[in-house]
Amino acid sequence: MNRRNFIDKTGRGFLLGAIALLSGVLVVRRQVVQDASCTANFQCKNCGKLSDCQLSEAETERTDG
Repeated sequence: MNRRNFIDKTGRGFLLGAIALLSGVLVVRRQVVQDASCTANFQCKNCGKLSDCQLSEAETERTDG
C-alpha cells in the first residue's frame, strides 16, 4: 500500500463515519418519547416535533391550531 491509497482510504473512512454520526444525531433529535415531559416548555406552536409528539398538549395544538 502506498501513501496515496492510505490517504484515500482514510479519507473515505472518515467521511463515512462523519455521515453516519450526523445521521444518527439527526434521528435521535427528532424522537419523542411517549409519557415524557416536554423539553420545549409546552410551546407546541413553535416546536419542531409537533407533528410526531404524542403528548396531550401537542394533540390539542394540532386539532385547535
